[in-house]
Amino acid sequence: MEEIFSGQLAVFVFAVVCGVLFRYIGLPSLVGQVGAGLLVGVSGLLGRGDVEVLKALGSFGITLLLFLVGLEMNWHELRKVGKSTLFIFLGQTVLIVGLFFGFGKIVFGLSDLGSLFIAIALAFSSTIVLVKMLSEKKNLNSFSGKLSLGVLLLQDMLAIVLLAVLPGFKEGISLSILGWLGLKLLILFIAVNVIGHILIARLLKEVIKSGEDLILFSLAWFFVVVILSEKMLGLSAEVASFLAGLSLSTTWGHFQIINKVKTLRDVFLTMFFVVLGMQVGVGKLNWPMVIGLSATVIFGKFIITYIWSIFSGVGSRVAFLVAINVTQISEFSLVIMGLGLVSGLWNSEVAMTVTVAGLLTMTISTILIGSSEKIFSVLKRRFRRVFDMGNKRDYRNVEMKNHLILLGCDRTGKSVVSFLEKSEIPFLVVDFNPDIILKMKEKGINAIFADASDPDLVDIVNMRESRLIISTIKDKNDTLALLTDLANKEIRIPVIVDAETAEEARELYQAGAAYVVLPHFVSGWHVSQLVKKSVNDSEVFEKFRNKQKGALKTIYEG
Repeated sequence: MEEIFSGQLAVFVFAVVCGVLFRYIGLPSLVGQVGAGLLVGVSGLLGRGDVEVLKALGSFGITLLLFLVGLEMNWHELRKVGKSTLFIFLGQTVLIVGLFFGFGKIVFGLSDLGSLFIAIALAFSSTIVLVKMLSEKKNLNSFSGKLSLGVLLLQDMLAIVLLAVLPGFKEGISLSILGWLGLKLLILFIAVNVIGHILIARLLKEVIKSGEDLILFSLAWFFVVVILSEKMLGLSAEVASFLAGLSLSTTWGHFQIINKVKTLRDVFLTMFFVVLGMQVGVGKLNWPMVIGLSATVIFGKFIITYIWSIFSGVGSRVAFLVAINVTQISEFSLVIMGLGLVSGLWNSEVAMTVTVAGLLTMTISTILIGSSEKIFSVLKRRFRRVFDMGNKRDYRNVEMKNHLILLGCDRTGKSVVSFLEKSEIPFLVVDFNPDIILKMKEKGINAIFADASDPDLVDIVNMRESRLIISTIKDKNDTLALLTDLANKEIRIPVIVDAETAEEARELYQAGAAYVVLPHFVSGWHVSQLVKKSVNDSEVFEKFRNKQKGALKTIYEG
């Protein structure tokens, strides 16, 4: 094996080990990978040629990352993000850009143009960190999770535009150059998407018969788009890779492509983060400036996003969770810092300051996101008046009696509502998603916009005189708080709650729950019953399928 490859492999192994160790202690693996790069850079063990190879491998990782971003771009979800997401994105982006424009001018001493671009870059938050943390917490489908991911989806689209424009500043730029750049982007967008959605999609469906050929063919299409866009149109590989992925986003095998390419992407992204760490390790660092920028990112983004989210009408709890979710610098920001350095918009000291601040904010925000619900509960108890300002619920108590109360009306709750509508039991829906409450009221269903963790909720919905409480809340701590509150007030109403694990169910039963629903247990029991019935009835699956289709149509369309 060539000596140069031995060096790269040694660095890769070291970075992977550091990443695994950091993930083990609850921090993002990319922080460990950058730390590995920092140590390698300080040691001076790698020669100039080795570093250049690592940079090339890292750059390829970024193009693969953007290829996957395009593949995972769901236009249907983009249309469904709602007015709240768009409102939050526009407001917080403008305000955060204004904050960091001033930071760039005053602290970094940049030009107006440099301050503007660095401000836009710093406004982005990390999709990788957020998705990882929400997946671990099983909060991806929560209202706050959907809002946060919707905002980041719009940010990713803005980042792609910035990646396309920045390389043009190497030789200066004007309105005519921007117009020509826009025309080339339009040509590439139309050509790639027309060919991808029509010709490539048909080839993948009718010619490609194996998973291996599917992956190889999609990568070949990715390389063709990148090479042609660079050689013929002079556009960056980053933009071309995103458009190549976008053109395959509606093909039949795009999920298989995503799953296979992710591993390849992670290999090369590891090299990218190692190079970032090496760049930090070989230069002087202004630590006061790094700490100042990190504090401005965390507190500035949190305060601006929280206040603006309150204005959007989502309530203090959701606003708080969304605000904490965006308290970091994005990996896109780090890529843009490198392009801005090459284009001469800022120097290496600024680039390194932002890079290190990005790593600090990713680490700190990971801890904050992991404990966001607990932090909110503690702060709300101590500063109740402050957080009540964001709640637009009706503070008049409900006058219903002998009624059923449903806390949460998203997935499980929709099925419960469908049943209750057919019964003669009066019921009340409580949810902190304003869109759900609006839909319930349009159907003539009694519903109020409130937070289940609100200590006044017991009196607001008249729990003392209700007959049953059903909670579909996924957060165990909120459910325990509700059960404890009912016990302290000596309200002995049966409460049905939701749990993810047997251990959670045990805690909830001890706290006073009448019955705990375990979705995995219920689904397993249902499948076993189907198997049992299929022994004597060959048409059982068709019968249940038709019954299920009717129920789904009633619940989700009716």
